[in-house]
Amino acid sequence: MIIFATGISGSGRLDYLMEVSRVSKGSIEVIDIGSLMFDKSKQLGIEIPEGKILDLDYFALNYLRAVTFEDLLKNIHKYRGNSKKDLIVSTHTCFRWKKHLTPAFNFFYLNQLNPDVYVTILDNVHYIWARLSKSQWRGRLTLKDILVWRDEELFITEMLAQYQRKPFYVISRNEPPELLKDVICKVEKVNKGKRALRAYLSYPITYMKGDPQWMVEKDKIKKKLRDEGIIVFDPITVEEADIIGLAVEARKKGEKSVRFKMEGQQYSIPLDQIETSKEDIYDQIVVRDYKLIDQSDIVIVYYPITTLSAGVLSEINYSFTHNKEVYAVFPHEDLSPFFSYYTTGIFHSVEELLSYLKEINKI
Repeated sequence: MIIFATGISGSGRLDYLMEVSRVSKGSIEVIDIGSLMFDKSKQLGIEIPEGKILDLDYFALNYLRAVTFEDLLKNIHKYRGNSKKDLIVSTHTCFRWKKHLTPAFNFFYLNQLNPDVYVTILDNVHYIWARLSKSQWRGRLTLKDILVWRDEELFITEMLAQYQRKPFYVISRNEPPELLKDVICKVEKVNKGKRALRAYLSYPITYMKGDPQWMVEKDKIKKKLRDEGIIVFDPITVEEADIIGLAVEARKKGEKSVRFKMEGQQYSIPLDQIETSKEDIYDQIVVRDYKLIDQSDIVIVYYPITTLSAGVLSEINYSFTHNKEVYAVFPHEDLSPFFSYYTTGIFHSVEELLSYLKEINKI
């Protein structure tokens, strides 16, 4: 099986994919197109300084990409059919360089590659900004530029998947690597037998953050679901609303930047960049969560509170009206008629839900 995995610079795409390969114990291999292009340029006697490859002449860059794919395609047969080896091709679909969009793939070679699955790896926008600030991208892109580029990368990848009628997944960099491994091995590669059940986990994030114990319980439920072989997509693994909250607090204190930690280091992002990106962040949260629902078989709602959540009700409505079965874990007696109308089943505990899913042969 061949997986075409995209993600913008700074998304942590390659590191995550290498972790997927590691937990697969070698059954999933990773080839990074960018690294191959630099290797090929050296073979051709062309030294490309760091940060200059996108400044190459358009035709020269296309030629370098073409000869790289020619080499890749020579051995691609090893991953076709019933091969025990799978290949993830790590690459881009586009670059937002010098404030304009440039293509990062060739349709001819993409059709020759003919991937079985398309995936886009993404991360929190401020994390991407932090990583890019330590590279040749430093100072080139604002937070809003990154949001736009990330959305373009996802959009183009999804359109390619739709054009070739192949599955498409959005995967958070912060999900465990076992998640993507299981999507590949226990869902997409299964020709006969039962595929692993894919579930979107919905819960009232804003309200539950008010009591850390609820988030602990959510993680326990997620673990129980995964222990039963269910592939769980958790929306909070891309959590960007927090940076907006930090910006509000910084503004009250008269500060001009927001400080945050990532991967053990401290970063400071200008307050005006966050404020001009606020609407984009909120809108992309909604659309991204709907995409996670689209790639799931069912939706599991964990609702430990009695206060109505607009987000959860919207997700329930979206799921129910898009042919998804919606199962709620609701440990209370009084519930809104709208809550029950749009759910397939309501259970008092996750154990009851799992018992039911086994009974109807879902797991």
